[in-house]
Amino acid sequence: MASLLALIGTAGFGPGWALPLAAVSCLGCCYWAAQQDLLRRTTVIIYELEEDIAHGFQRLHEWAGHIAKCHRIWQIEAEGRVRDSKYHGGAGSLVERRVTSIGTAAPPLLKTNVATIALGVGRQTLYFLPDRILVIEGTAIGAVDYRNLELTVQKTRFIEETSPADATIVGWTWRYVNKHGGPDRRFADNPQLPICLYEELTLRSSTGLHEVIQMSREQGGAEGLVAAIDHLADLLPVEQP
Repeated sequence: MASLLALIGTAGFGPGWALPLAAVSCLGCCYWAAQQDLLRRTTVIIYELEEDIAHGFQRLHEWAGHIAKCHRIWQIEAEGRVRDSKYHGGAGSLVERRVTSIGTAAPPLLKTNVATIALGVGRQTLYFLPDRILVIEGTAIGAVDYRNLELTVQKTRFIEETSPADATIVGWTWRYVNKHGGPDRRFADNPQLPICLYEELTLRSSTGLHEVIQMSREQGGAEGLVAAIDHLADLLPVEQP
């Protein structure tokens, strides 16, 4: 079809309507071939959930929705100690983070009869299914059973240039501080910065998963999410070896 299209376009062969018709036919064939290839590579999972597991998975969705309402959600990429904290508002460590989101989205190349929760963590995305988390990065796919997941929640203080709308401000500092904690008068541009109290969720597994998610609310919903996951893990049947 592509050869015929090229021939019509270069040699002027055929009536005037042939070129648009051939182009439409060629695009249709390409789309059909792409869809067939996608179907061949797509995995189908059909869940028949018992009532308690279905209810537990619904609770997981509800708490994920609660987290999604935070004004900001970040993934912590790296953390390191600072050599001289007086140039960093008195902070003892510097944190690299990126804005992320959590919501309902389907994993690529997977068809299922349940809605899945997607959480972006850098180049990877975590998809929460009723029985496990899928970890997808490009064409690489891994899985973490809820029973093998270690979850911790803690409060953390973070110095911001501008505080998110829903953040709890627990103090103030200056961009440059002196050795007594006050403003360093050597710097003319030395504004006060808010110290915000955030909630952090850490996800770990023995298979190498280690992600830290930070929420701009002091009560961002992480504890509820952890309780929902723990509840699901307790409900899942023991897999036979």
